[in-house]
Amino acid sequence: AVIPLAWVIGKSTEDLSASVGQTLGGLMNASFGNIVEMLLCIAGIRNGELTVVQCTLLGSMLSNLLLVMGCAFIVGGFWHPMQKFSQQGAATQCSLMAMACFSIGLPTVYANILKEADEYEHMVQVSRWSSLFLLLTYAAYLYFQLGTHRALFEDPEGEEDEEPPDLSPVPAAVVLATGTILTSFSTDFLIHSLRGTMSSFDLSEEFIGIILLPIIGNAAEHYTAIVVAARNKMDLALGVAAGSCVQMALLVTPFTVCVGWALDRDMTLDFHLFQLAALFCSVFLATNILSNGTSNWLEGLMLLVTYIILALIYFYEGCGKDHSLANLA
Repeated sequence: AVIPLAWVIGKSTEDLSASVGQTLGGLMNASFGNIVEMLLCIAGIRNGELTVVQCTLLGSMLSNLLLVMGCAFIVGGFWHPMQKFSQQGAATQCSLMAMACFSIGLPTVYANILKEADEYEHMVQVSRWSSLFLLLTYAAYLYFQLGTHRALFEDPEGEEDEEPPDLSPVPAAVVLATGTILTSFSTDFLIHSLRGTMSSFDLSEEFIGIILLPIIGNAAEHYTAIVVAARNKMDLALGVAAGSCVQMALLVTPFTVCVGWALDRDMTLDFHLFQLAALFCSVFLATNILSNGTSNWLEGLMLLVTYIILALIYFYEGCGKDHSLANLA
């Protein structure tokens, strides 16, 4: 069921972007998918599964930044030797991701250096107030992206050969929302059916939360980015991949911290040092690749290989708290 739904979401995203622009179309595609992530995170916080929630957040960011964008560049590069996208828009998204690393990094380092109980409480407060400022930053980014500097995120040359859409904006948006909701239920059933198989292979929670669940849960989003990249709509592909990563970092992550604050749970920006290092290296690599405003299949391969290496580390981590990278000091 996920595969045909993925095609429906991809088609409705293309039709929507043809009417409202690639920037807004990619943003709506990412937003509908991340709303599902937000609901799953709220459920995890209510159940006290804070480590799983953090792994899910990190996994979604890494999946979009390395796997989705890497596959999109490879498939797009197969049909088009050199693809162009808005360099200024990509630079803005990379800068926002760098700021997200900074915002997550400081509470993480602070908590690992000063391990007294009083300092931990201070770190919780820092995380909560920092999250409010991150939400404010994302709101400012939306105004920047859709209002004052919209032209930075779209390539005028990419609109010239645009095919007429099959759906008008409102029906396309309705189909996109409906397809996303149905996909979330389908992937949820798929994930639950695979849990028994996962446990029999002695997989760690981090491998399941950071690697497997984002691949399954964001399958439709992945499909959309790859299809539009093959059709040389790179601004739309980046809007789905990099845009979703920015949204996870600056909207969903601080939102979950605020939800934990409201529910009196210690959901913080204190990610494990290894997870912080993985995010920092991924953002550094993506920033270097996106810096020139062009892409090719080799750059996509670099991103994909980085994701595979990261997946291998979590795969061989082993299960059990004594072997968990998220629990080791």
